[in-house]
Amino acid sequence: MPSSNVTEIGKQIKEGEISSLYYFYGHDTAALESFTKRLIKRLCPDDAQFMNYHKMDGKKLDITELSDACSALPMFAERVVVSINDLNMDNVSAADTEDIKTILSDLGETTTVIIYITGENIYKSNNKYLTDKNKSFLTFCEKHGLACDFAYKRASDLGRSIASVLAKVGCSITKANAEYLAQLCLCDTGAVMRELEKLSSYAPGREITREDIDALCIRRIESDGYALALNVLRANAGFVFKRVRELDLQNYKAHEILGIISFSLTDLYRAKLARSSGLGWESAAKDFGYPKNREFAVKNAFNECGPISAERIRKTLNILCETDIMLKTRSSGKDGDLLTLEQGLARSMALRC
Repeated sequence: MPSSNVTEIGKQIKEGEISSLYYFYGHDTAALESFTKRLIKRLCPDDAQFMNYHKMDGKKLDITELSDACSALPMFAERVVVSINDLNMDNVSAADTEDIKTILSDLGETTTVIIYITGENIYKSNNKYLTDKNKSFLTFCEKHGLACDFAYKRASDLGRSIASVLAKVGCSITKANAEYLAQLCLCDTGAVMRELEKLSSYAPGREITREDIDALCIRRIESDGYALALNVLRANAGFVFKRVRELDLQNYKAHEILGIISFSLTDLYRAKLARSSGLGWESAAKDFGYPKNREFAVKNAFNECGPISAERIRKTLNILCETDIMLKTRSSGKDGDLLTLEQGLARSMALRC
């Protein structure tokens, strides 16, 4: 079967269509783990788990134990459920891989195996594509069951979930602020849920405001990139140098700060080129392969880049590229590197074009 999504799997389960094999992976591990726990409980309720639920660690999987669990008949329950966490095929021998596939390809009607990845890196160095062995195993699981990639959601989709969670505890939030929080957390469900616990405790029974979010929520350095890049282009030196110093006090290195600024400048440049060509932000996001959780970056950039010339963005990127080379070839300690970064930013803000 082809890869499915969470909504489709949930609908099938409600209709009684239970697969014998599920394979869950993806970057949004908090959402993945939450869904897996609910699925296990749905297929094997608490009062049936002692005899019928087998939890296994994929990092030290015992093939004989797996075979025995998968061939067992349910005791006073509808089915046997076997969960395997963090089965990374790069760490499994060829012989064991074949044995695992043999077992999983011949599961009984009353057995369901759920393989879910939450702590193992099964991706190539670009963190985008599965390694060859894990990709091959995914294809096998798609053939014999259902697979689901828990990718990060769009900010708009996660924003609706944020509003729903807050409503259940008596709080509210505007659509714009919910999406702002999602963007601040880079659309990571786990990070969002941690922030919601703080916000709902801080503002019980009332609306969560932008001021609440800025005061309480932890800012990831990646979320600063866009604001810094935009203010560099606008030559807002006060904002830029203040925030750079704050990041320095938080022990971020000069090259890390430069990296997130350059990353967002690239978003702005792409958006500007699309806009200049008469295309919408959706086209830019599609053409440059933006993942769902980063579509907001090119959308925001598209809305803000109108008065900024493509030449200014291009020249700024060139200056920061030169600064990056200097940081990597002439490192002079923490303070010296920070000075090099600030000089590069100052040159960028002094551009006249």
